Amino acid sequence: MIFKNKPLKTQFIISFVSILILSILATIVTYYIGYLAFINIQYKKVYPANYYEKMIPSIESKIRGYGPDILNIDNKSKIDKIIPKEGIKYQVMNQNGGKIYGTDNQKLIRNRDELYKIINTTSGVKGSYYKIIPIINKQGTIEGAVSLSYTLTPYFINKVDRILYEPLFIIIVFSPFIYIALFTILFSLEFTKNIRKPLNLIIEASRKIKERDLNFDIDYKADNELGSLCVAFNDMKDELKNSLTAQWKIEQERHEMVESLAHDLKTPISIIKGYAESLLDDCIDDKLKFKKYLDVILENTDKCIKIVKMMLFMSELDDSPVNLNFSQINIKDFLTRKIDEYKQISKDKSLNFDLYILDQRHDRAMVYIDIQKFERVMDNIVINSIRYTPKLGMIKIRCNIDEDKIYITVCDSGSGFNQKDLTHVFERFYRGDVSRSSEDGHVGLGLYIAKKLVEIHGGEIEAYNREGGGACIKFDLKYEKSV
Repeated sequence: MIFKNKPLKTQFIISFVSILILSILATIVTYYIGYLAFINIQYKKVYPANYYEKMIPSIESKIRGYGPDILNIDNKSKIDKIIPKEGIKYQVMNQNGGKIYGTDNQKLIRNRDELYKIINTTSGVKGSYYKIIPIINKQGTIEGAVSLSYTLTPYFINKVDRILYEPLFIIIVFSPFIYIALFTILFSLEFTKNIRKPLNLIIEASRKIKERDLNFDIDYKADNELGSLCVAFNDMKDELKNSLTAQWKIEQERHEMVESLAHDLKTPISIIKGYAESLLDDCIDDKLKFKKYLDVILENTDKCIKIVKMMLFMSELDDSPVNLNFSQINIKDFLTRKIDEYKQISKDKSLNFDLYILDQRHDRAMVYIDIQKFERVMDNIVINSIRYTPKLGMIKIRCNIDEDKIYITVCDSGSGFNQKDLTHVFERFYRGDVSRSSEDGHVGLGLYIAKKLVEIHGGEIEAYNREGGGACIKFDLKYEKSV
């Protein structure tokens, strides 16, 4: 149907109007054809209504010619020959109106007086006409009568035509109702077909969802309620899929977090346990050795605390909104101070640090930023570079400040990221090379936390390898000019 994409209400109205119009047109055509057929039949296959009435005078003349002999039932064959069986019934009666024989079984005359009153007359009763013909003997006495019964209706010439055409005329008369029923069925089938297709698709989609199969789409498009229903069902399926995927991801991350936490805490706790058992089992009189054992226990306790704090901080970033506490800061002084700290941290490697700051602002005033979170981003990135930069290596820090953002790039002279690292470096618990363990405090959360904090500041972060070798991490942060 050309209107299958229209709203269901419109489809119903169009179907209803179409049924009426088509039924009327079909009825007009049928009546016209029936009229032509009737004209043809009337002159070729049907006797006129007065056809048998015209035969009455001839039959009457022959009956009168037979005289009283016709009253004898033995002469029945004579009268049967002159009266047609189809259109005329007859009854031969005595002078008192009693039936002697004939094809008409009705009681027509009750007595002689009534017979005398209606002889040689034609009367009508219940749509039939009766002609009473008296039978008179040679002496002029009425000995009986013959009644001829006929109707003024058309008659088919033969029975075959009657059997064929009478049902046809009945069908023509009732054709409006037949056409209404026929077109209603046709339009209903098409209407239900348009509805059945999307409903079957939705039922099949529901079955797939029940079977936990969400990799499908309902391929049905129409600008009506069914099309909107299919689109809504697709959207619901997509949201459900996203929700289940997110839930699966959360469960996976929780599983990874538990595994990582167990892995990261295993080594320091084992060391603490070992040294604590040594202190309990051995009588250590050497104060230096005793202090050394306690220092190892304290160092690994600090590692455990650090790991737990990082886990808690990561959970806070993931599960609740983080507020930014803006404070005034001089970027140049801040980065200079941090360089001194990084030199102290990496003094055993004798690393070189190169800091370059480009301030492109017209007014080089102080900026407002969340210092604690900014410092944590810097620490996580630079300490990661320190970890993988060889002795006597170089770490370059470039800072560019414009009117809206702070752009910082940290590059080291290490081996750089491999291709796998570049796609996963900001994922939590990702350690990169399997040779990198958590013994140095690396738990795979530093760059993940840095990325989250940068995004909270409305910035972006990116990792890449520089052409001369070494890894680079570039990020930007929005700052406020006043609070």
